[in-house]
Amino acid sequence: MIPLLLSLAIAMPTADPVRAGVELTKDWTIVEGEHFVVVHPPGKDEILVPYLLEALDAQRVAIRAVLGIEYPGKVRVEILDGARSLSALTGLTEAEIRTSGTVAVAKYEKLMLISPRMLVKGYDWLDTAAHELVHHAITWRTHDRMPVWLHEGIAKWGETLWRGKGGDAYSPYAAARLEAALKKGALVTFDEMHPSVAKLSSDRATLAFAEVLLAVEHLLLVGGPQSLVAVVRDVADGTDAREAVAAAAGRPWPKFEAGWRAYLAIRPMPRGGERARIELKFRDDPKKDSSGSEWAQIPDERARGFARLGQLFRERGKWTAARIEYGKGYARAGPKWAVLADQYALALMMSGDDATAERVLSEALHHNPGQAALHVHLARALLRRKDFAGARDQLVLANREDPFDFEIHAGLAKALAALSDPTGASREERFAQILAPGPQRNH
Repeated sequence: MIPLLLSLAIAMPTADPVRAGVELTKDWTIVEGEHFVVVHPPGKDEILVPYLLEALDAQRVAIRAVLGIEYPGKVRVEILDGARSLSALTGLTEAEIRTSGTVAVAKYEKLMLISPRMLVKGYDWLDTAAHELVHHAITWRTHDRMPVWLHEGIAKWGETLWRGKGGDAYSPYAAARLEAALKKGALVTFDEMHPSVAKLSSDRATLAFAEVLLAVEHLLLVGGPQSLVAVVRDVADGTDAREAVAAAAGRPWPKFEAGWRAYLAIRPMPRGGERARIELKFRDDPKKDSSGSEWAQIPDERARGFARLGQLFRERGKWTAARIEYGKGYARAGPKWAVLADQYALALMMSGDDATAERVLSEALHHNPGQAALHVHLARALLRRKDFAGARDQLVLANREDPFDFEIHAGLAKALAALSDPTGASREERFAQILAPGPQRNH
């Protein structure tokens, strides 16, 4: 997920980020795990800790298996309260952070990530933490000898290992950007990625990540599952990264590079590849878009008109009328526009048609798998018909994106209790109490 945002205030790099980190976090809460120490501001960020520890513990095991790296000590993880703090602790400017969409950094022998509560709709924070742990491990194992392009390629490919197979971070938007760049002959070169992808523009950063992820994927295809272990080992021993990749691939670098470029063009596009990016929006950014801009993204003018009319009826509590107008828009625009599909499904549920709402939400998730609201509202319908396992699965996916939604944890508490998991249910009930809103609102 990559935002296109500009900061009004540009923070200058601090002279001593390490000292700034000590000062910033001196009064924060510290939670010790077996392999990680999580530090966070007092308050609601405590709900992140158990999920973060679970994901990082799983990623640690995967890194050992796939990269052959086992870090000997505990890793410090700092959950930060915004772009300004990340700037102070890393030397990146706030403008670079916002423009590139940087929400986490592995540096100074620790991981730093911005709390998803600081983003309007959250972000893929667990995959992001796992990504940074790969960076941390590679930096330690290779004595910081790995070049940026390969560092980022392995981290991007490997960020989903904690929950499955590598490479699942290849997003529909990234695939679409890559396809366009290939047609224009406008790929990001490996040299352009130095010294940091965070210094590229939003679109160029997305493109760079796609390129290097597929470079690693291609290496694994031609070199086999142990090729990354070999590359990391050889770079740690002082071998040039290109030579290490060539050796692991069993072919000279020019031949590997030519094969990778050919692979870029033939690699199947992930589902929903025609969709535009999901934008990250920082809560403290004065230029963040209004909610109305989401309707503006729908290209069909009549569909937009129906959607806005449905919104007016919804605001007046006229759910049947809202369902009819949203339905007209949905019939024209289809399921790929998440905001329309979501509002249509809500109107369907509010007017008593949960079955159609489930179908609409499922169709929309095919095109928008990273939209937390779609998962939450599908779970709401599943809970109503007592499909507790299905609801749990949807809420777990939503929690990976927007964990500060009260309904996620209230729903998980109910689902886990029904699935005979009292410990999990108790935890989720406590988190729901922490996040409980004031006067209830319609979601």
